Amino acid sequence: MRFAERNRRIGASGVREFFGKGRPMPGAIDLSVGQADFEVPRAIQAATIEAIREGCGRYSPTRGYPALVEATRAHLVATHGLGDDEQVMMTCGASGAIATALLALVDPGDEVLVPDPWFVIYQELVSIVGGTPVPYDLYPDFRLRADDLAALITDRTKLVILNTPANPTGTVFTTEELSAVAELCRSRGVPVLSDELYDLFVYDAPHAGIKPLLGDGSLLVGGFSKTFGMAGWRLGWAAGHAELIDRMCTLQQFPYACPPTLVQRGALAAFDVDMSEQVSRYRSKRDLVVAGLTEAGYEVMPPGGSFFVFPRVPWGDDMSFCERAREEKLILFPGSMFSRRNTHFRLSFAASHETLEQGLEVLARLAGEDPAADPQEIDGRGDQTRS
Repeated sequence: MRFAERNRRIGASGVREFFGKGRPMPGAIDLSVGQADFEVPRAIQAATIEAIREGCGRYSPTRGYPALVEATRAHLVATHGLGDDEQVMMTCGASGAIATALLALVDPGDEVLVPDPWFVIYQELVSIVGGTPVPYDLYPDFRLRADDLAALITDRTKLVILNTPANPTGTVFTTEELSAVAELCRSRGVPVLSDELYDLFVYDAPHAGIKPLLGDGSLLVGGFSKTFGMAGWRLGWAAGHAELIDRMCTLQQFPYACPPTLVQRGALAAFDVDMSEQVSRYRSKRDLVVAGLTEAGYEVMPPGGSFFVFPRVPWGDDMSFCERAREEKLILFPGSMFSRRNTHFRLSFAASHETLEQGLEVLARLAGEDPAADPQEIDGRGDQTRS
């Protein structure tokens, strides 16, 4: 069988592959996958069950049920600065929104600026649609620098992807950082796709996004997965320029037809659910993990949001360190799954306090095993050369 050429540009998800090796391990201390450890709120469960009983097996409009689209739009106008003329569509997860946006915007040969470290799907989805991912470096402090972006923009640059709060680093960009990028992208005529899936889980300051600063020059992507513990329910949204949303709806009808209808019906109850207790719990988890890592001697930037922390490995490289952790039944993700560098690892604190404390005990022991070895970088790992 002859496969499409695009298969040569992508591989299996390293995250899922590494997770699969550790998941069957009895007694594993799993600090790997970023999905909430709380249940879907009862109000959403009840609304979904009621939708099933009432009959929700028919297709919805491709854009989503009008009531949910309007409720989501009203929420984004009130909280994210969505403009009066901008539109909203429901998608099959935030990943579906990103994939459909790239199909609508990126031609073969176009360049897309992606953060390094990145969320794992960015590079692969850009490659699938025929584009070239061009990483912009956020090291060493994972901050957004407009000057670094400016140096990478060419006449082939079609899009910039932002992620705040970020996966895997937990970084939350400031209004000042976003303002500088908005000014740059407006002057260069380059749109921004802003992935803000973890927007509720921000711990030290109010969430800031680029939408109020760049208007319809930005596409806002989010969803219900992280906020309400609905990762497997696959419901996201995209909000932006009316013409772009129309193009994305046209594309969505072919691979997806519409987002899951029972989930859409259930999600209508989400806007009345108070998640402040869960956010407070996750702030405590963040504080526990950062304090434990710091005490053990790890170099770590405290995350301002999301479910993740991205410490530097204390010795060796990321893969050898995470393999050693797995021998102790601790499941982490090597940083090179998210980056061209192999100097860090990702830890998810979406776990019970007991599990986090067990993981921190293992990490404290591992920190002292090889103090003489310096982390080494593999130059160009995952790098996209430009011609």
